[in-house]
Amino acid sequence: MDFFGGQFIDIINWENPEEFLLVKKFDRPLDEIKNNSTLIVDPGYAAIFVHNGKIEAIQDTPGQWTLDTENIPFITSFKNILRGLESPDKAAVYFLKTTEISNQKWGTKNPVKYVDPVYNFPIKLRAFGNFTFKISNIEYFWTQYIGTRNEVTVDEIKATIVDRMLQLITDSFAEVGLSYNNIDSNRMEIAEELFKKVNDNIGNLGIHLTDFRIEDTNFSDDTERLIAKIAEQTANVNTINQLQNVNQQAMQNYKTTRQLDAMEKAAENEGAAGGMMGTFVGMNMGNQANAMGNINEQDNYGQNNNSGQESLEDKLMKLKNLLNKELISEEEYNEKKKDILKGF
Repeated sequence: MDFFGGQFIDIINWENPEEFLLVKKFDRPLDEIKNNSTLIVDPGYAAIFVHNGKIEAIQDTPGQWTLDTENIPFITSFKNILRGLESPDKAAVYFLKTTEISNQKWGTKNPVKYVDPVYNFPIKLRAFGNFTFKISNIEYFWTQYIGTRNEVTVDEIKATIVDRMLQLITDSFAEVGLSYNNIDSNRMEIAEELFKKVNDNIGNLGIHLTDFRIEDTNFSDDTERLIAKIAEQTANVNTINQLQNVNQQAMQNYKTTRQLDAMEKAAENEGAAGGMMGTFVGMNMGNQANAMGNINEQDNYGQNNNSGQESLEDKLMKLKNLLNKELISEEEYNEKKKDILKGF
């Protein structure tokens, strides 16, 4: 029986390939192929000739060949088998895309769970991104996916890749040992590690990734609440640590300055209120001075009174009274005040 004596098929190729398809069987009976028919393989595609479920030839170089004149392995096998066939339905031609299938979105169906290695609390993390893949080994791909099927969709392969990827993502986040606050800054490194792991896992399927990206990550509501508590506690600890590092002499100087300000205000107040303030300030000064150098200012003050000498406070109050009565100028007041304080 001469399978090249038919009158129906002139061209063998994948006409108007659908975007959602990755593989499509040539859907015309092969006994309708004419001897001078032309095989066309477009760039980014490959043709497979199958007989009895076995690949006889693969043509993955783009071009155009006439069956009765060209001598390439694909056409030679094609003609040799067809000439001896008694059952044409045992032979078939498939076309498949060998170009990259890009921008395939992926996301974790459920949060990835692992324990934060620093704060030791459970993390629930969601991740999203995209990847690009292509058929890398046509024979492996035929064995795993095509078989006797008439077509294979892009979504089928995408689902297979994502299913395998999600388990690897869970393992990877646990293995890299990153705390929750270091995930975003290390997103690229995590993606590179996952890229290698996924390719190792899907290599035996005849496909591989050419690009893999993690575009975003976020935490579950429970994890966000735990993170907020940790952030608050961390801020409190940092504040305490900063206070412990304050220079003690600087703190004492600050206290002394505030005490002198209080004394000046006390001097401005005449009468009982001023006397009470002066007494309070005097007592406070004595306590602070005792803490700094074990000098009892109150005892010194009593000794000064017993010897008939005026206290620093009395001098400042008198000086302030002179200014209030306009007996001295502001400049004279300030100058004299400096002299008094130098003695202190």
